[in-house]
Amino acid sequence: MATFKLDFVPTYHHDTYDRISETNPDLSCEGKVVFVTGGGRGIGRGIAKAFAVAGAKGIFIIGRTGTELLSAVKEIKSLSTGTLVSVHHAEADITDREAVASAFKQAIAAFGHIDILIQNAGYLDAHRSLLDSDLDDYWKTFEINVKGGLLVTQQFLKQSQPGDTIINIGSGAGHLPPIPGYSAYSSSKLAFAKMVEFVQQENPHLRVFNINPGAIATEMQKKSGDIATVDNIRKFTFWILNPRANIFRAPSVVLCLAGYFERG
Repeated sequence: MATFKLDFVPTYHHDTYDRISETNPDLSCEGKVVFVTGGGRGIGRGIAKAFAVAGAKGIFIIGRTGTELLSAVKEIKSLSTGTLVSVHHAEADITDREAVASAFKQAIAAFGHIDILIQNAGYLDAHRSLLDSDLDDYWKTFEINVKGGLLVTQQFLKQSQPGDTIINIGSGAGHLPPIPGYSAYSSSKLAFAKMVEFVQQENPHLRVFNINPGAIATEMQKKSGDIATVDNIRKFTFWILNPRANIFRAPSVVLCLAGYFERG
């Protein structure tokens, strides 16, 4: 029987490897400042930790749970290599315009400029049909995944400089055929993915990316029962900072569902 194989690149990877690791000196983030939403746990926390290992100058994380943020700050600092990385946090709901503006004001006061934005905060509503959905819970998905993302993006753009980077942690759910019970989540993720395309189109001096990480073992995903680890998406996100990744700038969508690739 004939086998089907995609041969776009010579090597496919289904796990992380050294060339995309935060420990790779070629991917050093020395002197860089990163702002991470949803940085208290899950993917956001994992990405923030990677920046500490890579020697970032400063890391600013925001989230809704103060205890998680304090725990994350302590862990992130412990991973510093060389000079102790400066880590700040703000307890903030990204749907609150004033709270988001205040968080960015604090970050700029601490570091002067933010080079990298990781748009990671998100919300997954209860899996119900359109008929049975609780409207408040349903719309909360759009409030966080679309409005919240826009408010954060606006604040970052106000202080951005040529070459700065925005990485949106999206979801393949926004691009797949309809999945029962996922209408709010899928639609909101698709809406913001389209918005990210406009961010790149309107700001060609920036590097803007959409990443669909696949199913990752996070607190949010416990509702769906999907399993995977934060490790892979953390390191792939880190590799995106490399100039070689410019071919994947929005409107391209980087799918991390089938594995990583290597161009020789």
